[in-house]
Amino acid sequence: MSADFPEIDFALPGSVAFSLGCCVVSEDQWGRYALIKGVAPDDPSSSPYDQTLSAFDRLERELAEAGMTFANVVRTWIYADRILDWYSDFNKARNSFFTSRGVYDRYVPASTGIGWTNSVGVRLVLGAFAVSPKCPGSVEFEALPSPLQCPALEYGSSFSRAAEVRTPGWKRVIVSGTASIKPNSHEVAHVGDIDEQINCTMNAVDAIYRSRGLSLKDVSGALVYLKEERYRGNWERWLKAHDEYPREHSRAIVADVCRDEWLFEIESDAFKLI
Repeated sequence: MSADFPEIDFALPGSVAFSLGCCVVSEDQWGRYALIKGVAPDDPSSSPYDQTLSAFDRLERELAEAGMTFANVVRTWIYADRILDWYSDFNKARNSFFTSRGVYDRYVPASTGIGWTNSVGVRLVLGAFAVSPKCPGSVEFEALPSPLQCPALEYGSSFSRAAEVRTPGWKRVIVSGTASIKPNSHEVAHVGDIDEQINCTMNAVDAIYRSRGLSLKDVSGALVYLKEERYRGNWERWLKAHDEYPREHSRAIVADVCRDEWLFEIESDAFKLI
């Protein structure tokens, strides 16, 4: 089963080599790269927990078609129908899958988790970006901390705040879905204040980039999630005040973020030639 998937702003490195099922594979001189979108569970009538495990199992099958395993996954996307109703079950199922695949023993992928109603009636659809080096060390990736936010793993959510992918010719910093959080805490910052939530979030994203020698002007892909349509004007005002940010990567859609108090979230990546 294939399911609809939001139009994300995420470019594959190199040139497209082939497409198969939900997967597009590209390559350059250093590695092969897979972008997988719209992976759904096999049985829409099963429990939310079982649908989550099924979707991750199917994601593995898509990776296998590209000659990869879950160990190659750098980041994931999770679009869950009515995510606030069953987020705890989702986290339990993801934790179970990650434990069974040894994810916690090596690298926990960056991720986005958003409320999104699909057209086929399943609880969630998944996506992933994965990399495979052509020779040892030609493509490497690692998790990055957020200078302004605590690790998500500290409060039981299994994703890294960001990741860096490196080759001898370029590096790319991929920032997970990021929202407004108090420093050294998992509590929502600036409850009810959309402008301050945008400022807080974008400062956190910028701090990750700057920790790796990049900045907002290097953004090469992003997608903004607004809790309500009426917040679009607030995002537009932030953009006007920050002309260093590339407007071509400022698209915003209305979607449910995984906490009621969050009004704004952004996923983002930045690219730099070495």
